[in-house]
Amino acid sequence: MSILCNLNSALQIKASESAASTNDINSLKEFSSIEVPIDYCEIVSEMTEVEVVIDSDRYFRVWSPDGCIEMNKEYQIQSYIPQSLAVGDDEGGSALILMTGKNGFGLYKVDFGDLDIEDAEYISDSLRSLLIDGIGIERI
Repeated sequence: MSILCNLNSALQIKASESAASTNDINSLKEFSSIEVPIDYCEIVSEMTEVEVVIDSDRYFRVWSPDGCIEMNKEYQIQSYIPQSLAVGDDEGGSALILMTGKNGFGLYKVDFGDLDIEDAEYISDSLRSLLIDGIGIERI
C-alpha cells in the first residue's frame, strides 16, 4: 500500500521532486546513526522533497535522502540529539526528527534554534501514522 496514494483526508501533496535512487537511499543508510525506517524509504522511492499541506493552511516537507544528509550535517543534528535523523521540516523553523524521546521512538518536532531532546515535541510513532492515519497533524 503506497503511503502517498493513501494520504489522510486533511493532507494534500502540493509539490514534490523525482524519486530517490537506490544509491541515494543507500548513502543515507550509511550516513544515519539509526536504522532508516522503511516508511521513509517507501516515500522517497516514489518522490522526494514532498511538500504536504495540512487543512490548506500549514505545511511540512519530507526531504530527499541527499537533503537529509545535507541538513543533518549543516545543523549538526546528531551532535545535539544522538541516535536521531532529521527527515523534514515544518517550514516554520522546526525540524522533523526520527528519534527516541519521551514517548519512545517516533517522529518529533524540534526547533532548529534549540536542538534539545528535552524540548522535542512528539508527533507520531512513524511517518506512516502521520501521513495515513493523521496522527499528530495537529502538532505540526
